[in-house]
Amino acid sequence: QLYYFVLAEHLRRVPEEELAPLSPDVLDKRIEVDLAQQKLVAYENGSEVFTARLSSGRAGTATPVGDFSVERKRPSRHMAAGDGGGNGFDLPGVPWVAYIHWSGVAFHGTYWHNDFGRPRSRGCIRAGVSLADAKWIYRWTLPIVPPGEVYVRDKNGTEAVVF
Repeated sequence: QLYYFVLAEHLRRVPEEELAPLSPDVLDKRIEVDLAQQKLVAYENGSEVFTARLSSGRAGTATPVGDFSVERKRPSRHMAAGDGGGNGFDLPGVPWVAYIHWSGVAFHGTYWHNDFGRPRSRGCIRAGVSLADAKWIYRWTLPIVPPGEVYVRDKNGTEAVVF
């Protein structure tokens, strides 16, 4: 088993107000992901409220197309996959994860590149040009992670259409 360490000087406690949901009373929320334009647009009650560049799945690991919903969320996740031959990835601390597919496809922050606007991932949708964009999506989408919790699961989350 591997253990990861980080110096305390690089950490900070995240206050509750920084995790507070955005527009929690708005139930009519929708995200559209345009894979051809590598663009994400969020809507409240039919009006655009947010847009971001993204990196979707690259050839061989394409992001699935269809109608989904945010079904699980967590503020951080260790994401890894590999075959032992150097073709995998091992990314501790992937931030602001909002899953839209049972296979692990998610909106999440990306700290290992800033090359948004073209496919790069192994199937996930990397939302935004910054970690701040992924955090916005995490806070804005339903379901809401209850205060003091680090995980929520609800199949009635924000609609996400990928085309």
